[in-house]
Amino acid sequence: MNTVLSRANSLFAFSLSVMAALTFGCFITTAFKDRSVPVRLHVSRIMLKNVEDFTGPRERSDLGFITFDITADILQQKYFIAFS
Repeated sequence: MNTVLSRANSLFAFSLSVMAALTFGCFITTAFKDRSVPVRLHVSRIMLKNVEDFTGPRERSDLGFITFDITADILQQKYFIAFS
């Protein structure tokens, strides 16, 4: 006779196998889709400062600031599901 522990082990192994098959199926259905969209990158301001570094005695470090805009139309896909 099978013990409760043996049956639980079999059920757990079967459920892991089913979950692995479902995960692989989800991967296959989305792996080869074309996800490229046109992207526009605009840099408006670049600033570089030499500031005091507080990690060491009397050291200075460079600190850079970049202001940029990224524009992409990510909602142009044919089948888009809106969540509310």
